[in-house]
Amino acid sequence: MKQKFFTFIGLSLFSILGIFGQDVQISGTVTSMSDGLPLPGVNIIVAGTSTGSQTDFDGKYSISAPQGAVLQFSYLGMRAVERTVGSETVINVQLEEDADQLSEVVVTALGIKKSRKSLTYAAQDLKSDELTKVKDANPINSLSGKVSGLTVNRSSSGLGGSVKVTLRGNSSTRTNQPLYVIDGIPLSNNSSYQPNNAFGDFGGGNRDGGDALSLLNPDDIESMTVLKGASASALYGSQGANGVILITTKKGKEGSFKVTYSSNLTFENAASLPEFQTEYLGAAGENNAWNGGKGASDDHVEDFFNTGVTAINSVSISGGTEKAQTYFSYANTSGSGITPSHKLKRHSLNFRETAKLFDDRLTANANITLSTQSIDNKPVNGLYFNPLTGLYLYPRVGGDSFSNYENTYETFVPGNIHPQQNWIFQEDIQQNPYWIINRNQSDDLNQKLITALSLQFKVNDWLSFQTRGSYDRTINKFEKRLYATTEATLAPATGRFIYRETEDTQLYADLIATINKDFGENWNLSANIGTSITNSKIGEGLSLDSGVNGGLRVPNQFIVQNFDSNFANSFTLAQTLAGKREQQSVFASTTLGFKEMIYLDLTARNDWTSTLSNTDNNSFFYPSVGITTILSEAFELPEAISYAKVRASYAEVGNDLPAFVSQPQFSAPFGQGAFIQSITSVVPLKPELQKSTEFGLEAKFIDNRLGFNATYYQTNTNDQIIPISTPTSGQGLTQTFINAGNIQNQGLEVSINASIIRNDNFEWNSILNYAVNDNKVKELKSELAPDQDEVILTDAVPSNINYRYIIKEGGSFGDIYAQTTERDANGNIVLAADGTPVNGGINLVGNANPDWTLGWNNSFEYKNITLNVLVDARFGGEVLSITEGYLDERGLSQRTADARNAGAVAGSFVNEDGTPFTGTVDPQAYYTAVGGRQGFTGEYVYDATNIRLAELSLGYRFKLPESLFIKSANFSVIGRNLFFFHKDAPFDPNISASTGEGLQGIDLFSQPTTRSLGFNLQLTF
Repeated sequence: MKQKFFTFIGLSLFSILGIFGQDVQISGTVTSMSDGLPLPGVNIIVAGTSTGSQTDFDGKYSISAPQGAVLQFSYLGMRAVERTVGSETVINVQLEEDADQLSEVVVTALGIKKSRKSLTYAAQDLKSDELTKVKDANPINSLSGKVSGLTVNRSSSGLGGSVKVTLRGNSSTRTNQPLYVIDGIPLSNNSSYQPNNAFGDFGGGNRDGGDALSLLNPDDIESMTVLKGASASALYGSQGANGVILITTKKGKEGSFKVTYSSNLTFENAASLPEFQTEYLGAAGENNAWNGGKGASDDHVEDFFNTGVTAINSVSISGGTEKAQTYFSYANTSGSGITPSHKLKRHSLNFRETAKLFDDRLTANANITLSTQSIDNKPVNGLYFNPLTGLYLYPRVGGDSFSNYENTYETFVPGNIHPQQNWIFQEDIQQNPYWIINRNQSDDLNQKLITALSLQFKVNDWLSFQTRGSYDRTINKFEKRLYATTEATLAPATGRFIYRETEDTQLYADLIATINKDFGENWNLSANIGTSITNSKIGEGLSLDSGVNGGLRVPNQFIVQNFDSNFANSFTLAQTLAGKREQQSVFASTTLGFKEMIYLDLTARNDWTSTLSNTDNNSFFYPSVGITTILSEAFELPEAISYAKVRASYAEVGNDLPAFVSQPQFSAPFGQGAFIQSITSVVPLKPELQKSTEFGLEAKFIDNRLGFNATYYQTNTNDQIIPISTPTSGQGLTQTFINAGNIQNQGLEVSINASIIRNDNFEWNSILNYAVNDNKVKELKSELAPDQDEVILTDAVPSNINYRYIIKEGGSFGDIYAQTTERDANGNIVLAADGTPVNGGINLVGNANPDWTLGWNNSFEYKNITLNVLVDARFGGEVLSITEGYLDERGLSQRTADARNAGAVAGSFVNEDGTPFTGTVDPQAYYTAVGGRQGFTGEYVYDATNIRLAELSLGYRFKLPESLFIKSANFSVIGRNLFFFHKDAPFDPNISASTGEGLQGIDLFSQPTTRSLGFNLQLTF
């Protein structure tokens, strides 16, 4: 028995050894996990041997290996994969991109590619899938929470609205928007108008500032790199004073032909609406709900808003040979907003051709991008032309119903040839909401054309030349038609017609020589020397307005020929001359490396600009210096530390002057003589100057599974360009500009990325972005304005709107001032004899900027299932709601109903003489005094802290047979702004009334934020 047992064991061992010793011919195909396309040139090695093979042009391979052996698959830019040889003869493998490898080379200023370890400043990049997993009609919105130190605030314009992007805090009284650069070429981001008007604007054209990427197809973006500080953007001079966002677009690839179709469909619903009361009615003829007694009323507000729908469809075709590659894409975006009749249509075309000539010495890149967008009834904020004023302020009169005004927003009166507006109450700030969306309609049309050509010639293995040129043209058209019987403050009895058209153009060209040479075994020099020229024309166009007094000769006929041409009436026929600017520059950058462990970085740029004409000097110089040391190369560190680096840098950049500030600008109104417009400086000016110091630490641990990047910075922006009033000179000159001030920002940025779990079936990757910024207005005075200690950014705010956005010496940029009630030392509200609060004056009530921000992005992958979750949080800061004050004044908020039910306003009060108040505070008297246009707006300040589920996507990657013409298919359920984990404000504090500097953190009947849920499908052929 024992002998049989050992014989069996021996035969089994012999069989096993025979199996492992027997070679198996293995074949298969290696493809990319992202798009399913074959990968040529993949290396396959039998582990522990010199036996190897490579995939052919179709990604196919063949190799001989014994059973039990391990095959190693590796490819540049892809994560290596191992497979154990068993009894099968076919092993197919999918490789995915390795973020660690891809991030080793980053795109920096002027499109220059550098090794990440040589950078002496902070630069954070995002790949295309991070921008398109949960798409937005404006790709810039997808940056929120994904880059430390970057803050994105949406305007309240809804679908198609612009965004305000801020990097490392506000530093300029002019603009704080970054420069956008596509494939190394700066874009025109000229904002012809950024309203700071609390009463609201017409909502037309590019009226809320805009940004250069709002018309870009997000599927065309390969990656984004954010250059946050002056050291990173110094090579852009005055253009890059507020940071730079670099966009690298997709291009055709050698050896492959690919068609990609993407379809994104989302549904949006209004969220964070005010809390309205439905138990008290208004009296007939009154515009409030104080005197109608109790009685149930419908909550009509939610029923007013629609379910918005946004569809983004795109198709791209790419492919090429070794000598030429082509990329073409078309995208169509269509949507309807939550406000009735608000619609958007957008078409985008992109064509790019890359070719290599003269034995690959010359590389040519040519591309053209064309976008057109139309928006019907783009929502506006403020009190005028806004359907939300009438919607929210409807007084709920007994026996009346809001639904009566939906289908009968206009009525025909005998004897009139045109319909009349039908509304319960007429006042300057409100109309029938359905009249506004049907009879105060607006049309916006935006067109953008970008053409660019790049030629790069390689002289030898260490010297090359590159020249680039681009033409950037943006046309904005706006038309608004106000029908007869529109509220008389806004239009005369016969109606009003408004038309505007502006055109911005930019020509850009540069020439750059690049040197990259090793000296011996230890030294490497990388240098760039170049020159550029930028020629811009801003705001050239035509403005037509029949006016609030003249109107139309024939009611509701909206053509220019129908203007009332009586000169006594108010109308506008004006042609605007372009604000012209030309900037000529020379620049140089040098990076000197020693043993790939120490790098010294030097840059210099000199700009000559036309806007400095008539000043003491039309030239300005900007230098930067930085040094970095790779500690892991220089020292023996613990095994757990895979990589460590320290860096430091100093830089100076500027902010150019606006056009025509340094010389007189003439205006010739129709039918009048020419006069000097009051925007001219009478003293020599110079650009704003920003001085920035930055220190950083980067480290990776546990075989690069954990990464850490921290940056401390301090920037001081001097010589702010500030307007001051001047005595009337008889030539219309009432305002001038001076250089004054010092605004300081200092802060800390931290990014942590971790591969928490990684095995064959499951991965969990996490990225945490944290930033804190402290802003101080150190100084505003100057010799020319020794008493200057504040700048009011809220222009055109009537005196009876008790709110201001003020930059004040000793304060912070973003300070909000508002009228407050008087309080005693213990915080008790002081009441007058009539039981209403005593006026405490205009005081500082908060700051619109967060104290610190946090973004936490998690991605999970189990086999073919993916889950991505982004939590976006902002802590600190304050926001102010004028809307809530109006609702209180008219007894329409739930707050007033609670007080009426309780019989008194809750709170702590004292009499004017300081004695305790022992009576009850009448809700009607109190809230009528506190709320409204002339009320105590400072009582409606809320903590802006909010934590939200910003993005969610749950996807599945289908396994398809090789014979199918569809190579890959991905489907996902997506959501944006699904809910708040925490929020104190009664509205979304990340929505601003406008992208203008003076309306941040203000709610003035702004469009509500939306939550969206939908689907995304991507197919590759």
